[in-house]
Amino acid sequence: MKHIILIVGEELQINKPFLDYIFNKYEECFGEMGMVAYIEDNDKELPFYIENHSKNFDFVTIMANDSNFYTISKIIATLSTDTIELKNDTLIPSRAEIQVKDSFLLTLNSAKINLIKATPTAELPEFLIEVQKDCKFFNILDIDKESARILLEPLATTYNVTISLTELLPGLTYVKASTNKYGQIDGFIESASNLFANKIINEKDIVSFIANKLIEKNLKITFAESCTAGLCAAKFGAVSGVSSVFDGSVVTYANHIKHNWIEVSDEVLQTYGAVSKECVEQMCRGALRLCECDFAIAISGVAGPNGGTKEKPVGTVFVGVANKTEVQVQRLLLSGDRSYIREQSALHAYALLLRANPSFFE
Repeated sequence: MKHIILIVGEELQINKPFLDYIFNKYEECFGEMGMVAYIEDNDKELPFYIENHSKNFDFVTIMANDSNFYTISKIIATLSTDTIELKNDTLIPSRAEIQVKDSFLLTLNSAKINLIKATPTAELPEFLIEVQKDCKFFNILDIDKESARILLEPLATTYNVTISLTELLPGLTYVKASTNKYGQIDGFIESASNLFANKIINEKDIVSFIANKLIEKNLKITFAESCTAGLCAAKFGAVSGVSSVFDGSVVTYANHIKHNWIEVSDEVLQTYGAVSKECVEQMCRGALRLCECDFAIAISGVAGPNGGTKEKPVGTVFVGVANKTEVQVQRLLLSGDRSYIREQSALHAYALLLRANPSFFE
């Protein structure tokens, strides 16, 4: 399945929050992101782009703002030797196969074309392409990409499946499995699950996996965050239904807040500093006491670009996890800009939670 999304107009291209919304809805529809092409307003080559993409892709989704929607609708009608008519207050080609307000679907050459009017601050119209998803995603904990590839490729051949792999973290490999003609993707996933028992996470996102396990087991979690400033909690809160297992968390950026809110001792802060194993251990315990929950995650580090020292350079991060009986802390030395270091810190913390609590895989 080959699919592409065209983002037409600078208004949509510069609006990052709305663009993220578009991509999230697109991924919900297709199960993955496809190719993305950005096209400027009034680009005279637009008819040729649409014509060529309709010959080279199975599905073409076009996002247009108010000023471009009707122009593109006319272009598509011309390319399909059709006329424009008004339906549900929307001017669309008369031979559109499916139509709702501000969205229509038709076939051009070998592709299904879905033109959608995208208005910032408003809800997106309905995506009209129906896709039989031919790929699945999963994560494998505590195995590197090449080792995973060596073990998975014989299975992929057996079940006529194509695999693509990447490392999200050292020891956390992300796998895309795509079925070929007559492929048996479910059989491949089942065999991979048996091969990597207690290591495989059959979801695209390990945070969703953890959240759903906590909901299933009726167990609660909290967070105490310094350099990530609530990012770890925000990722958890993005999962639907977590209100039953998530009462709240704390952002303890300053040392006096660490001390006053979650009882990190002045002795630890003065002796070892906020970026230390000892501090993160006490952050975990303090968060557990404060929120009276079953699990806690704590993070403190130097995300940069400033603030590093010889002993604790930029990228030094301590992540900790705790349950009611023990605390585990891991020291990391991460690379990248401030945003990437914070993202990696949060993901490392969730991975440590899984390693420290094998019951999540039961």
